[in-house]
Amino acid sequence: MGTLAPFQPGTPAMIVGQGTSDEPLPLELGEPFALLGGDRLGPEGIPFLAMHEHQPDFLVWVRERCATMLAAERPWFGGGTLILAGPAGAGRTHAARWLARVAGVPHAVLNLTDPVIAANVAASGEITEAIGASPVTIAMATARCANPIVTVVGADRLGDDVLAGLAAMIDPERGRRWREDRLGIDVDLGEVTWVLQLDVRRDIPAWVAPAALAVTLEAIPGGRDHVLALSICGEAMGDLGLDPRDGAVSWHRIREQLPRYGLNTAKALYANLVNALRESLRPGDTIIDYDPF
Repeated sequence: MGTLAPFQPGTPAMIVGQGTSDEPLPLELGEPFALLGGDRLGPEGIPFLAMHEHQPDFLVWVRERCATMLAAERPWFGGGTLILAGPAGAGRTHAARWLARVAGVPHAVLNLTDPVIAANVAASGEITEAIGASPVTIAMATARCANPIVTVVGADRLGDDVLAGLAAMIDPERGRRWREDRLGIDVDLGEVTWVLQLDVRRDIPAWVAPAALAVTLEAIPGGRDHVLALSICGEAMGDLGLDPRDGAVSWHRIREQLPRYGLNTAKALYANLVNALRESLRPGDTIIDYDPF
């Protein structure tokens, strides 16, 4: 008699696409998509790996969201809606990207300053350029994951028509059946974590995200030796296809390639770290080009 395989807990999943016919949905949206991050919710998981000790308010939000999901017996990462404010260069996009990386979920950017994307969100019909689906739906379909982290850019500088569409996307109830007009189907966005970027000099109307929590990031630390530099280095290594565990480069070698000045924004730090990594690689190593900005 064969031996039984050890029990493996199943990964929770949900179907995100809802159509009106018996035809298969585009992008396989009618198939179950995984809900990820549940194996990292504990105190030694996502909050520990977030590496944002210089932003204590952001870490408190991460810890509280993990605790909330555990208490609700929802074994995946779900952050609801966060308004992430701060000065330019404070690392708002990096914070969301790194959180997605350590939570094991995809990250997408919904740039509402792009007129085509804005029209898709507003469903205004005023712009007719073809767009297959929103970046959120594409991120979900590509990774087959129902709970991505989405950075929303431009919500603090748009008109009420686009903001009304955004409000429908992030609303806990209405977002469960958000209409993808170009695909002609409804998509369940109820498990998406929304991170709305906010410039400290601007505002987002309260009616857009009435249940959102707000966190303000501080300016990045000075110098080269701080946790933010390490987390951005980890992000850059992942983007360049490098495994930090293989020993190809050390922080000492990378640090020596960094300039002493001009590292006062997260974007500048990322760009300089990419250059430093390229200079520090052993002869014969090859990497791919990637620029998320």
